[in-house]
Amino acid sequence: MNYGKFPLMPQTLKRLELWFLKFLFFLSGCWFCFFLQSQFKVSAVIAASFTGLLGTFIPDSKRIEGTHIHATIYIGAFVAMGSKVVDAGLKEILFVSIIGSLIYSFVSPYLRGLGGRLGFIAFVASLMGVALRFWK
Repeated sequence: MNYGKFPLMPQTLKRLELWFLKFLFFLSGCWFCFFLQSQFKVSAVIAASFTGLLGTFIPDSKRIEGTHIHATIYIGAFVAMGSKVVDAGLKEILFVSIIGSLIYSFVSPYLRGLGGRLGFIAFVASLMGVALRFWK
């Protein structure tokens, strides 16, 4: 196929698709942890643990192999567990999920391993959620 002026179009679409998958899984982890805390009055640690546990049952496939879906769900749950986003509401969860998945997409090529990277992303995304509440 000749894309003419857009020679990087397939690569760009692939990156966009991977980011969107990361965003969806980040949002689902964050939202489910938020849901457990707000509706069932479950403690933050139990809600995040249960969210992470449920995320491990999602099978890997070739299409979502590069997204690290289990780690992305865990980051979302970690953000909802450790920040005041839960007190804020769904709008802030959506904002934090966008920011967190963007950071995860940009940082992934530069930081190897999962431990420090996941904590860093959760910290920055939580910080942005708190900052959003002060900017209003």
